[in-house]
Amino acid sequence: MALNIPSVSRDDISFGPAVMYLGAAGATPTVDVGAISEDGVSIEIATEQRGIMQGNPRIIEMSFNQQQSATVKVTSIQWNYANLQYVLGGAVSTTATWEKFDFGGDPCPSEVAIKIVHQMCSGDTINVHVWRAMGEGNLSIPFGQDEHSFELSFKAMRATTSWAGATLSADAQLLQIYRQLA
Repeated sequence: MALNIPSVSRDDISFGPAVMYLGAAGATPTVDVGAISEDGVSIEIATEQRGIMQGNPRIIEMSFNQQQSATVKVTSIQWNYANLQYVLGGAVSTTATWEKFDFGGDPCPSEVAIKIVHQMCSGDTINVHVWRAMGEGNLSIPFGQDEHSFELSFKAMRATTSWAGATLSADAQLLQIYRQLA
């Protein structure tokens, strides 16, 4: 007989990739980034705290959040110049016979909106909304034996309204993660 088994809800277990949509800030993004690597999409949320110490010896009495950030990363394996432009700035131009990405000297990279959608086995859907973000400005393209990959990294920026124009509360201005129940 197994010991120390926690209560488990099958409906709360999730695995597998998600689809990431990317578009101009201010509107719900509807164009997905295309094929991605097996690593999928990652969301890193960080909080830096300041501890208030009291007594002798000093012990922590309370903590305050002093800095918060969120980063979204995805490794694309599809040549998509619009994605490069979103993460780096620059310009994309196309004709009937070629597509070109030009980079260098753009002081104002684009602000983007990011939407991540993940379907769960339960039928529920996990949705992540990053209202406003900016590419972190780094990209490495390895021309190796494996499929070419493009790590796209975006830092969430403070937004005061959702894509629908609703005012965001002071504690909801970087991102929103919600689960739509089936």
